[in-house]
Amino acid sequence: MFIQKLHEILDKQRAERYVPAIRNSLFFVYACSIMLFFTKTSPLFSFNPWVDSNAFFTMGKGMANGLVPYRDLFEQKGPLLYFYHEIAYFISNTSFTGVYMLECIFLFFSLVLMFKISALYAGKRTSAIIAVLFPALILNENAFLSGDSAEEFCIPFLLLLLYSVLKHFRLKRETFSTGFYLVNGLSIGAVLWTKYTLLGAWIGFYLVIAAICIYKGKWKELIWAVLYTASGLVIASVPWIAYFGMHHALHSLYSVYFIFNMVSYPSEYGFLGKLLHCAINIGKAFGRNPAALVLTLAGFIDFMFTKKYLKQPSGKLMLFSIILFLLLGVYYGGRDYYYYFLIITPLSGLGLITIAGLLKRVSLFQSFNKDYMFLTYVFFTALAIAVCFSVNHNILGSKFYVKERSPQENFAEIMNSSSHPTLLNYGFLDGGFYLKANIVPTIKYFERQNISYDIFPENMNEQNRYLRDKKVRFAVVRTFPGVPAERLRIPYIHQNYRVVAEQPDHEQIFKYVLFQAK
Repeated sequence: MFIQKLHEILDKQRAERYVPAIRNSLFFVYACSIMLFFTKTSPLFSFNPWVDSNAFFTMGKGMANGLVPYRDLFEQKGPLLYFYHEIAYFISNTSFTGVYMLECIFLFFSLVLMFKISALYAGKRTSAIIAVLFPALILNENAFLSGDSAEEFCIPFLLLLLYSVLKHFRLKRETFSTGFYLVNGLSIGAVLWTKYTLLGAWIGFYLVIAAICIYKGKWKELIWAVLYTASGLVIASVPWIAYFGMHHALHSLYSVYFIFNMVSYPSEYGFLGKLLHCAINIGKAFGRNPAALVLTLAGFIDFMFTKKYLKQPSGKLMLFSIILFLLLGVYYGGRDYYYYFLIITPLSGLGLITIAGLLKRVSLFQSFNKDYMFLTYVFFTALAIAVCFSVNHNILGSKFYVKERSPQENFAEIMNSSSHPTLLNYGFLDGGFYLKANIVPTIKYFERQNISYDIFPENMNEQNRYLRDKKVRFAVVRTFPGVPAERLRIPYIHQNYRVVAEQPDHEQIFKYVLFQAK
């Protein structure tokens, strides 16, 4: 009898040992499946038409072919983001399949971390449901757009920060471990070299750490926090310092990624005006995402004004500071692009935890969740997918609905019929023509940045020079469907080039004209 009982216990322990691996495997399959329909980088789409995504891919392609960001190709995001796309380029050089795979991996880590955050306060079954529902918040079309934004690749790092902080206070630890600070430094480095305006959450965290340590005289902890965080940041930064150093491009990195981004978007407001404008932009962003507004507000109130989750005042202060500076970092600059909000969406996960806490009091839900576990998971998975389809209509741009060939595909066929084609994407952000034709830019200003001519004349002056000197064999121009190509007022274009093709996009918003050198 004793031996039989021992065998039962051991069998149960062995089974429980495999549960996390099985759960994570299902999370990964779920992430890959759901991303098929909601990111335009997936194989179900001909390509991702979003200009930013194409620019990132062109930069990654340039890196793979020996070009150095900022020095040889001009763009404004961080080198780590371009490195992700360099990896994607090696997987598939004329499609976004590699980017899709990276997005699946990053969403998978987001699911795992959301599960871990929820498991601090709820059971594992409930936490698995919350993780399954979580993509419905991230994949909101208003913020997610077409997929493949810098914000998307920073979400797991923000969730890791939230998980580590909440776990610290849940376990009632006195001080954060040196390992925590080291990992935090690595996360800061990853976000810094992706898009540094997304570092607000870490700024909020360290301001509170510094205030607590100074107030309580914990100088040793403050020193360790600085040293280990700096160590993680250095580890994450050394590859980029070395890369740009070896290519004699450190000045390009500094002057473009940091200085240029800081001075190229001047504001007419003073400090108080910027704060007011920031508050207005935050309100507008949440207004476009009402579900995120309700869930974030519910979670914020529950975590801040009850003792169910955070009992220590320092924990509440830290969470408040993280959220506040995250919002300030994103919107203080004065701009309000829709995709900026994507990095804010993980905060709505706190609202899911709040709802789970309310449902915990409902005996019917608890008994159903316990007795019909499989059906519960199926129901909430179906619900999450249904919600995703209701807030994200990217699937309408997939191969299921769009049958005609895109201008990018048709122009690529024409350009590749000539030997060693070169291309200029004239007057607008990267339209995907470099991608489909698998052309590596031979000019620095391969696209026009979203910066006015008065602030940055060099961009268009150089593009006009390329046309004047016939530096490229082909040039793609974007205009409107009703505008004849011969009426385009572009310096040197009709003098040195002839029209070989023109075609509107499938939505009839823009028309693209392909010019070839005479």
